[in-house]
Amino acid sequence: MQEAYGLVQQQAQRLTMTPTLQQAITVLQMSTTDLWEYAAEAVTENPMLDWVHRERQERARFRGVGRIGDVAASAVAQPDTLALTLHDQLRLSNLHGPRRRLVRYLIDCLDERGYLEIPLEEIAEHLRIHQADVLAALRELQTFEPPGVGARDLRECLHLQLAARSPVAGAADGAVLDVAVRAVVGEWDALCGRRRSQLAGRLGCSKETMHGALTLIQSLDPHPGLNHGLGSAIHVMPDVSITRTNGGYVVAANDDAFPHLRVNEEYRSYLSLARADQDTQGDTRDYLSRNLASATALLHSIEARRRTLLRVTEALVVHQRGFLDFGPTHMRPLTLKMVGDDLGLHESTVSRAVAGKFVQTPRGVFELRHFFPARLGSKDGEGVSAASVKTSIKALIEEERLEVLTDQMLANILQERGIQISRRTVAKYREEMKIAPSALRREL
Repeated sequence: MQEAYGLVQQQAQRLTMTPTLQQAITVLQMSTTDLWEYAAEAVTENPMLDWVHRERQERARFRGVGRIGDVAASAVAQPDTLALTLHDQLRLSNLHGPRRRLVRYLIDCLDERGYLEIPLEEIAEHLRIHQADVLAALRELQTFEPPGVGARDLRECLHLQLAARSPVAGAADGAVLDVAVRAVVGEWDALCGRRRSQLAGRLGCSKETMHGALTLIQSLDPHPGLNHGLGSAIHVMPDVSITRTNGGYVVAANDDAFPHLRVNEEYRSYLSLARADQDTQGDTRDYLSRNLASATALLHSIEARRRTLLRVTEALVVHQRGFLDFGPTHMRPLTLKMVGDDLGLHESTVSRAVAGKFVQTPRGVFELRHFFPARLGSKDGEGVSAASVKTSIKALIEEERLEVLTDQMLANILQERGIQISRRTVAKYREEMKIAPSALRREL
């Protein structure tokens, strides 16, 4: 067979992110503090960039809030430290190039539990890359701390935590770990159902080893990301505000939360003269042209960040009007995809927009992710938010007088109100709110 050379056209998908797009994504996902540091570094490195009234902005920024803010209210917000922890690990990793950028993208797609709920095929389609590339980046993310982060469901979360463990006390611990892994991977339905007594026979182990494996599985954390949002209170500057008016609510951006930059007019004029003067060295013209393009791109990225935050917050006002009017018990279930569909944005874009951003409302300062509570079933089919259920549980416990309500009694009361909830879910919510169990409350 004779070999020959020729031109062949082929269609292929690759991860191609222009520097301008990379910068826009980076600016969108930054917190206010990170954005100011990024802007200050850009002004230092780029002669085409200059501040607009920097001193006035700095004074407002270090007061804690802007013109629309309230210093006392801003001190109660909690930082979203899971993403910060993962980004710090990424900076210390050996990942480079497209894989590093893709892992950074996935970090900002995680929910507060540390789970990746967005299907890999949707991410691949959105980025126009192969799904195998997304999966490879996800495997890298799943090696980060805390163990279990980046899981797509509870089963994978537990498996990742077991895989991160290694037996240290001999063959007995090794056997328990091995059985625990095989139970999660191969006997998930039996493990979650009522057939646990059959597991020892199906896995070929003793009852003692099976008991140890079940104890090990029960000690794992089903929500590894929640423990990373429990830091002390910090002062934050709200990025946007929601103000009550006679006709409803008005959303406005906090101007002092955004660094105001401009193109340096002296250097712009010099560049215009350099382009007209043939005697000017080409290297000088190229240098100034590159910096002008970079400065313009940064200004556009900051403005795009501002517009996106306003649009997302306006959508939240529509969906969570009940919370603004009546309080936490009227918080509705809401997903990133629902807001993305309303705005014509991908849910990963919405995820990056709300991560680490804060809003000042008539009811206090909240992180934007606070308005995306999980959904529980209800008899009317519309569902209720986890936040409203937690508020109801807390109110019932605070109203205790002669009788202390057990978790099962709380579940029964909520079920009578049309909320489909189990005793275990009540216990989980009670523990998340740092409320003691009924036995301890009865002693007190």
